[in-house]
Amino acid sequence: MDVIAAGIVRDTYVAPAIADPQQAARDALARVLSGRIARGARVAITAGSRGIANGPTLLRGLAAAVRDAGGEPFFVPAMGSHGGGTADGQLAMLMSLGITPETVGAPIVSAMDVVDVGVTPAGVPVYCDARAARADAIVIANRIKPHTHFAGTIESGMLKMSAIGLGKAVGAATYHAAFTSHGYEQTIREVAAVMFARLPVVAGVGFVDDHRGSTHAVEAFAADEIVAGEERLLVEARAFLSVLPFDELDLLVVDEMGKELSGAGMDTNVTARSMDGRTQKVARPLIRQLFVRDLTMESHGNANGVGIADFCSRRLADKIDWQATYLNAMTSAAPAGARLPVVCANDREAVNYALTAAGVERLADARVARIKNTLHIDAMVVSAAALATLRNAERYVVAGDSDALTFGPGDDFAGFPPVA
Repeated sequence: MDVIAAGIVRDTYVAPAIADPQQAARDALARVLSGRIARGARVAITAGSRGIANGPTLLRGLAAAVRDAGGEPFFVPAMGSHGGGTADGQLAMLMSLGITPETVGAPIVSAMDVVDVGVTPAGVPVYCDARAARADAIVIANRIKPHTHFAGTIESGMLKMSAIGLGKAVGAATYHAAFTSHGYEQTIREVAAVMFARLPVVAGVGFVDDHRGSTHAVEAFAADEIVAGEERLLVEARAFLSVLPFDELDLLVVDEMGKELSGAGMDTNVTARSMDGRTQKVARPLIRQLFVRDLTMESHGNANGVGIADFCSRRLADKIDWQATYLNAMTSAAPAGARLPVVCANDREAVNYALTAAGVERLADARVARIKNTLHIDAMVVSAAALATLRNAERYVVAGDSDALTFGPGDDFAGFPPVA
């Protein structure tokens, strides 16, 4: 198998983006903080492990708003067990996202010890990062988006950040264990409610990214408005959920996976596969075989979610930090996410194996799509057979031929075309 005829498919949908995200964040939080903190108050702001459009810039705006109100801002890593479950690992993860004291304009204080906050009505213990708990005020900041494991009226956002993020490794493990008995949404809501009632949470800030990696919305809420605000912003965020415009593919090739791209490494809302890699999370597309080619540097070896794939490259497998990966998989009570797929020497071998497993007899009939990652699919490379099944043709356009499904030196694919 040498050449798969392919074209570049581009998403033509464009949504308005915020021209100055830093100022938007500063203005939004300033309106909420007015009169809510004392001069000289030490204010903890959360910083998570997900890649957020304009992340450092937005956080810098929040720090400026705290200073405008007379407070002294500092950031705490709020990412559960990510970064290998260590203070230095979490600092390194923030640094790989461009989040440093210099870029956000305030100190970052990282440690893993927690304090007991209380117990939920269901009997789940609640924990909080000790530095945040000792602050005079807390600002919960996070991107609002659909979750990779569950669907509800709140998913990934400010409430999850206040629970799993600020709960550090011990809290994340406790809450994920509780999900089995009490469900994701109930547990997150109840943990967040205890946090808001017992700790000095003064505000929440929600960011909504569009599907092109720009900031679409920034809104700040007083503590008693966070839940309703997040519910509304989640509806808005769903409109930007990247989807593949096909009902069925024989093979999906994902160039890179990583924790900063998705909690599952590859967003299950895009792959349509649950974390077990075997069952459907959403109805379509049905992806018969999935090949992931690389692990991002920003993931720091954490390949949790690689089990979603059927095949992976040797270069990806060699980058895996199994200790970090297993810690994340077991903390989230999803060991299947850490299963190693079939490891292939090169792209040619992976494609041969995958199309054979998909039952494809003729290369011309192979329905194949290649994407850079599951966070950015506004451009994709699609085989001729898949192009014939393209849905929503009024939104997606074919923007010329591509050699990105042909094999070059080393039997690997040619480079991915730049996003227009």
